[in-house]
Amino acid sequence: MTGGFNLEKTYLGIPIYLDTNTLLDLLASMEDGFSTASTTITRENESKTSGSSKEGNFGINFYTILKLGLKGSTNEEIVDQNKKETTNARFHTYGSLMNRLIQNLHKKQTIKTVDDAQSWDDINESDFIELQGRFIPNPIVNSLTKLNNLFDLLIRFSEQKLIPPYDNLDNPPIPEDIPIPQGVSKKQFINQVKKDIRKDAENQLKQYKSIKEMLDGITKDLGNEDYQKYVIELKNLPNHRILAYLFNEFIRDRAGAELPYGEFRILGKVVRKLGPNESIDLLEGTTVGLSDEIIDGLKSPLNEMSGQFRIPEIFTSVKFPAIQIIPIAVFV
Repeated sequence: MTGGFNLEKTYLGIPIYLDTNTLLDLLASMEDGFSTASTTITRENESKTSGSSKEGNFGINFYTILKLGLKGSTNEEIVDQNKKETTNARFHTYGSLMNRLIQNLHKKQTIKTVDDAQSWDDINESDFIELQGRFIPNPIVNSLTKLNNLFDLLIRFSEQKLIPPYDNLDNPPIPEDIPIPQGVSKKQFINQVKKDIRKDAENQLKQYKSIKEMLDGITKDLGNEDYQKYVIELKNLPNHRILAYLFNEFIRDRAGAELPYGEFRILGKVVRKLGPNESIDLLEGTTVGLSDEIIDGLKSPLNEMSGQFRIPEIFTSVKFPAIQIIPIAVFV
């Protein structure tokens, strides 16, 4: 057995995300296929008692459409002359099947628990792994969403004249050290400077709205994806990261209140382990066609604002040390 999983205790995980297709595939492979739900038979005879064991099944009710079985056992006892037969059927939920899969993987020593640098180094591609970490939503989507919210506030505050220079455009302050050109009266000069300040403020507000419109389109399109991209920071190895694609149909909380920035355990299979000079492009596979050029173009006006506002950094890649996995279950 690898890691600190304790088989002496019954493990009861609560699934937050569960790929039921992969779950059933793996269980069917490990259990040598499924059978239909069967029964447990008990017979009683008062003169003697004997025990015997025969193969039986655990069943799963698949949305009342499909019943599958897992290998189990039944017992037969004879206790009295009046033979009595009772029938019981056991059904599994997806959560109980997840717990069974995790226990089976540990019993067969086919899973690696990642909790320190040594266990990280031992990871190979195609390994089953279990680890605990903090789930960070796709950093680029997260950054763009924060920026979108920031520009929404900027536009609202500017239009309501709550922040400079919009709070005093009727009589904006004029710097005293500005030289007055020859042949221009002080009054004319001040009026022209005020006009220029108002024009700059209007252009700035137009730029805010233009960036906000672009961010609206990007974040809306990214939100329409069938999956969510998460970067997982390991609890005991904060500089090591896991990239996982979670499909919306298998997430318990569609509203997105549980997973973001929460700390959970994850079971998955490694598909890629980065080398020292490798990285994973977070822009890859986006339907909106984001590119480094578009992101760089967005960074230019943002850098000009960095002196006034705290602009979130836009991450476009996950760098070494990192691995990419196919997630099977996220649980707590």
